Amino acid sequence: MNIKVAIADDQKLFRKGMAALISSFEHMDLLFEAENGRELLDFCTSEPVKPDVIVLDLSMPILNGLETLKILKQDFQSIRVIILTIHEAENFVLSTIQAGANGYLAKNAEPEEVEIAIREVFKNDFYFTMAMLQLMRKGLVKKTQSIVLENENKLTKREQEVLILICKQHSSAEIAEKMFLSNRTVEGHRNNLLLKTGSRNTAGLVVYALKHKIIDLN
Repeated sequence: MNIKVAIADDQKLFRKGMAALISSFEHMDLLFEAENGRELLDFCTSEPVKPDVIVLDLSMPILNGLETLKILKQDFQSIRVIILTIHEAENFVLSTIQAGANGYLAKNAEPEEVEIAIREVFKNDFYFTMAMLQLMRKGLVKKTQSIVLENENKLTKREQEVLILICKQHSSAEIAEKMFLSNRTVEGHRNNLLLKTGSRNTAGLVVYALKHKIIDLN
């Protein structure tokens, strides 16, 4: 099955280049491209076939990436979104993840990374480079350095084990095999994790794990 992709970016030359790049990837189809968030949402509403993954620029006229992301996550919950931006600051990263983004790509990323990001988001619901994880941890430390962190929603040992494997980009099937559990049980743990942590998606679980030092980037 081919991965259906859409892109929104107001810089025409860059957008056309990204569109051509995505179209060149094996088992990947570019459904449509938009020059702003409003046009993207109109396409998503009117087109009978919806994208699996949207590559979304953060800085656009009419409707910017963050506002577009919030509407997408409300109206098209199954669509995964990769934020594309020149802003590699922790506050931008965290705000988009909290709004429901599934991944993050810098505009100077290598073509190979673009392909990996789309495939990983489609397969595992999130994609972060190690540099991006370090950046998020830095931002979380800043936000919580004067606050004593308390895990109000206590995770069981088994849930923490599942969360660690999720953060290592293992699929539910792979986690089930490693932990000698059924896929159904792993999905149950995943749903409990989302509920207990208040996360919108798997990317949010990664942020939670970083915040509560459940995973060690070292």
